[in-house]
Amino acid sequence: MKMVLKLIVGALIGFAGGYLLIEALYGNINNIYMDNIYYYLSIVIVITALGLMIYTLIKNYQLISRLKGNNTDFTDDEWDRYKYNSYNILTVSSSSAIILSFIGLSIQLMHARDTWLLIATGILFLVSVGVSFVTPNLIQSLFPDRDLPEPGDKDYADKLFNASDDGEIYIMAKAMYRSTNLTTLLLFFALVAMMFYTIITGESQIFSIILVGIILVINQVKYSIEIRDK
Repeated sequence: MKMVLKLIVGALIGFAGGYLLIEALYGNINNIYMDNIYYYLSIVIVITALGLMIYTLIKNYQLISRLKGNNTDFTDDEWDRYKYNSYNILTVSSSSAIILSFIGLSIQLMHARDTWLLIATGILFLVSVGVSFVTPNLIQSLFPDRDLPEPGDKDYADKLFNASDDGEIYIMAKAMYRSTNLTTLLLFFALVAMMFYTIITGESQIFSIILVGIILVINQVKYSIEIRDK
């Protein structure tokens, strides 16, 4: 999973960096050329999202099948680890499929060329959203002996922490802290990239810069409120 994430991030950075370099060296690229780039990029993104969705459905089926079996090839600890890791992978793959299919749909809407591809991308996005609602419900079947909250519970976070032991809470807190720091760093680099994109191409990204900046400020304020000494 880490390797896949590194490849995706590396590909996106490489694409953005390469595009900005071309712009810096040769000036603005004509609209027809960029439309072709966006068109084929959307196809790659949609195919990736489709692959993730197929993987999610297969993994979901395998997990449900194992839940119905006797699982004699696992010890109790191995079985718990398998269930936890499988659910974690399902969550990541289904969420990534939603994000990528939405990106592909957005590109198709702004640079529409083939109606069938636009419709197919829209269907893929809706299916991805539907699967994302089904996947969280597996948690009750995976751990029936634990008093875990329903995914749609308004106090889900508090109830989840109450149902977890100290070791699990420590792991979740550390993961959330690292994820928040990474998100903040990536959003800041996104601000810098959008600024240079605007300077080099002349296409204004001011709205996006303001929006991402507001998100960063809200994120920092929220974190400060949550950890303040009460």
